[in-house]
Amino acid sequence: MIHHWFSALPLRKKVIYPIWTLLTLSTIILGASVAHFVGITHSANLYTRTSILTQGIASNLSGALIFNDKQTGLDQMDALSFDPEVIAAYVEGANKEVFAKLDNLPSNCQWINQNINCHSSIFFAITHPITLDNEHLGNLTVWASKDKMFKQRNQIITIFLFTSVLLSAFALFFAHRVHRLIATPLLSIFHSMQSVIKKGVTNQRLEVIHPDELGMVTRCFNDMLDNLSHRDSLLSQAFQHLEDKNHYINQVLDSLEQGLLVVPPNKKITYYNPAARRLLPYITHDEQDASTELITAPLGAIFNDFEPINKLLALEEHIEQHKRLEPIIIRHQLTNQLYQVSTYPIAGVNNSLIHIEDISARYLAEQRQRMAEMIFDQNPSSVIVLTRKLNIETKNNAFIRIFGDIDNLNKLYLRQTLGLNFSVFKQLLTHGFLKINAEVSSSELSNNLKDTSAWLPCLVTIKTIKNSDNKVESFIVSISDQTQILELKRLSFESNHDALTGLANRKNAYQRLIKSHQQQESAYLLFVDLDGFKAVNDTYGHQCGDELLKVIAQRLTHCVCQKDLVARLSGDEFLLGIYLSKETSTEDHNIHTVLQHILDTINQPIIIKNNTAKVSASIGVYYWDKYSRSDLESALQQADKAMYRAKLLGKNRYHLRQQSEFIYEY
Repeated sequence: MIHHWFSALPLRKKVIYPIWTLLTLSTIILGASVAHFVGITHSANLYTRTSILTQGIASNLSGALIFNDKQTGLDQMDALSFDPEVIAAYVEGANKEVFAKLDNLPSNCQWINQNINCHSSIFFAITHPITLDNEHLGNLTVWASKDKMFKQRNQIITIFLFTSVLLSAFALFFAHRVHRLIATPLLSIFHSMQSVIKKGVTNQRLEVIHPDELGMVTRCFNDMLDNLSHRDSLLSQAFQHLEDKNHYINQVLDSLEQGLLVVPPNKKITYYNPAARRLLPYITHDEQDASTELITAPLGAIFNDFEPINKLLALEEHIEQHKRLEPIIIRHQLTNQLYQVSTYPIAGVNNSLIHIEDISARYLAEQRQRMAEMIFDQNPSSVIVLTRKLNIETKNNAFIRIFGDIDNLNKLYLRQTLGLNFSVFKQLLTHGFLKINAEVSSSELSNNLKDTSAWLPCLVTIKTIKNSDNKVESFIVSISDQTQILELKRLSFESNHDALTGLANRKNAYQRLIKSHQQQESAYLLFVDLDGFKAVNDTYGHQCGDELLKVIAQRLTHCVCQKDLVARLSGDEFLLGIYLSKETSTEDHNIHTVLQHILDTINQPIIIKNNTAKVSASIGVYYWDKYSRSDLESALQQADKAMYRAKLLGKNRYHLRQQSEFIYEY
């Protein structure tokens, strides 16, 4: 109601009334607020001042109460008379009797039983206890009047009322002046606009009649027409630029590899780019008339051969509800191609933009990457990837399980110095890989690096990863625990070698001799039996005998070549296989040289624990030709017979047999 009433008022009153009302109400509200604030402040100050004065007088009255000196008490209370608002006060002792009393009551107030009753005055009382060393001596009660405060507040209100009347009159005058300043130019603009409307918006400009505000407005109006003409020109250019930009956008959309469809809620496709046409062959359009609308198959028919159904239903639901659909993956039932589809609502209209992309190749690549990551994590060897700065970039589960989740290469220790010189680095950078055998430990594997169990024998393989510029970007370090492999080698060595001397045992020796014979290699089989070994055992003990066998084993090994066989069969019996060709007399002489060297070496004294022992050997030799059809057992029997022949002939000699008869004996 008020809004309609104010809207119907003339412009003059619309300007005057608000200004006058606003200034008048502001003055009244300001005056009332100031008067109220001054009254509250004055009242608080009066109460605070009276309370402080009461506390001070009460503290000075303790002595007068103790000595019952009423005159001193009255003298102390006379100090209250200096405050004009204090109208009365009295002191009562601990026995509730009046000790001293101050009476400055106005005429309209009187005492009634130690209380004050006033007809027209407003007052308040403050009572404060009188104590000395926590002993209660009495109470001091002071009455203060608020009449002066209310009188001052009434004076302030009167002044503000008078000021409000003056400001209201000034506001009315000011509103009239503002109306004249505003309404006159508006009337001039109104008449000028009527003239422009009657003449029409043309290239003609209004004439400036007077060089006043109206003239300035007229010039501004003419400038406005000039700006409108210029804006029309700019709009034409903008439309042309927009058309060019639209053409550019269409070219960009046509060049995209991802398909784009614009679909309204009725699922009738209104736009598609060439990529969508390639991805969805069921899209059709009218090729006879380019000006006609697109004629396409329904959206459901286009995705008819795709699955799963629940995702297709979600796609249609989001299109109908004009909502965004996060990317989903659908599969073509015939080609098994995978497509990623998402929808985006187009602002301003209810159309939805469908984005479709063939992700079959990407999905396959991601699957391969996941498989590679799974293989990396499930690799039994510990694998870490280092950057060019040798920072740990990633590590697999085996590395974390064995060496801990370390984040710095300095926490991985090598027991031996690798000795990575320039040639080794060159091999690594040239060939792209490097293999090193080392004992490895880490800070999390053990805190005591002196503990042998803290070190793992490992095969460290370093491979480089290079970029397209053939520059090394990172390193793949594979650490394979060789504990089981070394244990298998140790067990294999123990099963094929003599535990005391470390020489090949009977089984190993037979296997090697048979293998070499199968490879068409001739060999001299030496059956060695020590002379005097039993006497050493009986004289110095079996421990000394074991040490003697170790020395004999070392001497036999040093007497032959590396490819030759040295084995211990049992006790003090040894078997040697020497691979010399017996095709020339010179080479034939070599076997005798070797045999004599063996005899001379064994004959040398052996010092064991300050004891000197001496043994000799009887050696039976048989030449097992590579073309011989006799088996190893037969050949060894011949060598054994030759050894016994050497013993019968006096020991410390060798006897050589070939096929059926001996060749040479010494």
